[in-house]
Amino acid sequence: MRIKIILIFFCICLFNCRSSVDFMIITNPVEFEAETEFLESILKNDNLTAHGLQFVSDGDDLLSSIHISFITSWEYETSGEDIVISRKIFIPHDDFLSERTNTTLQECIGGSEKLIQIKDLNPPFAALRVDGLAADDEGYPLIKVTCVLIKTDDDTKNAKQLSEKTALIKKTIKESAKPLYESNPELLWITAGGDTMLERGATEVLFDEGPSGIFGKTALMLKSSDLALINLEGVVSSLGQKVPKSYNFRFIPEVADALKNTGIDAVLHANNHVFDYGEEAFLDSLKNLKNAGIGVVGAGVDDEEASEPFVFTKGDQICRVFGIASFPRERNGWDGENAAAGSGRAGMLHARRGGVEKLKQKLLPDPLDIILFHGGAEWSTEPDASTRRLYTDLIASGADLVIGTHPHEVQGFEWVQGKPVFWSLGNYIFGGMNGFFTGDEGLFIRLGFYHGKLLYIEPFPLFLNDIRTDIVTQDKLKTFYERSRKLRNR
Repeated sequence: MRIKIILIFFCICLFNCRSSVDFMIITNPVEFEAETEFLESILKNDNLTAHGLQFVSDGDDLLSSIHISFITSWEYETSGEDIVISRKIFIPHDDFLSERTNTTLQECIGGSEKLIQIKDLNPPFAALRVDGLAADDEGYPLIKVTCVLIKTDDDTKNAKQLSEKTALIKKTIKESAKPLYESNPELLWITAGGDTMLERGATEVLFDEGPSGIFGKTALMLKSSDLALINLEGVVSSLGQKVPKSYNFRFIPEVADALKNTGIDAVLHANNHVFDYGEEAFLDSLKNLKNAGIGVVGAGVDDEEASEPFVFTKGDQICRVFGIASFPRERNGWDGENAAAGSGRAGMLHARRGGVEKLKQKLLPDPLDIILFHGGAEWSTEPDASTRRLYTDLIASGADLVIGTHPHEVQGFEWVQGKPVFWSLGNYIFGGMNGFFTGDEGLFIRLGFYHGKLLYIEPFPLFLNDIRTDIVTQDKLKTFYERSRKLRNR
């Protein structure tokens, strides 16, 4: 009789407990370890306890009337009612030399592509667009989310109470900070073209027809990118006298504003044509470009200014662009070392006149440091030994990306100590190159960076039809990829 009374008392207590306190349990904690840890941290709080809610560990399912579970899906499959606590951006990727820059959503979700998170991408791999969309584009589909599902026992007596408590749980989760929730990445998009010479009628077309008249389809990419860079072969000035050389290039001062309106942010002014009209025109060019809001790198009133970077900021991402030159003496006898900047001497930053040491002092680990280089041997199809040593030295000192010009030939791409190097982009705008070796071919590049990590590498083959350039079919990249493979396998 006594035992019977005790059991009845226990059942009454249990009933009263269940009527005032409802227990919550996560039903699939092992599969979702990080999500479980997060949810436990916010469900074990005094506010929920005060409202008759208590979290219990897995194994106490018999006590629980509120069951919480997780389910993953692609974000585009969810509804506005879903409670998302985890969000991760995935990218398909491939070896850059696979010659692919794009894939389809069907191939990604069908298992044909290997998907990884942005943080896990490393050389020699590059991200692929998905149906033309990059990870920062609106509508990018490869976003995986983990949602919370809440179910209650079929208890008609306590239905209203459980509904109110469930609403409180949902409100608590929605209002809590979510450390597992990745926001859409903000990429830094950089475009770059090679040797740009605006004489021989190019200036007139630029003014008459606008940027697309000479830059073709790349004009839109220049304008839409965050940072657009070129090597400007010549000075923006009407001053000075022609220096005895084989070729002399200069452009009227109004060109500076036209380039800015095109979308060009900074130019390399360390090359073999910035002293074609002497120091007076060189200094005037620096002034005209800067007045137009265009950054000038690799040149200045002295070696200190010539080694200063052009600094670009997007959100919390900082990018710095430097410039330097190192090219052989010309056949006509003109020597670029004589135009090197020095203490109290205007000129270009020259590698053989202390330029490398000046740059190495300014390279830093945190910003994205880009070096525009003008040098190497003209009409060479691969970097020479001295150019390779120079690049390697700069990368070992902290450079994150090196882009070369001057050979008038498109050379290959290479990872050097894990950093991307474009040895030579060839020509961009350069009238008179048709039929002259392969000077009527060029390479335009669009690169997508995320906090210093290179995600997207997108090369575009160019054909120079006299003073006009435009993108041609991707099969014209064959030589570029072949030269890149040769560099990797050497």
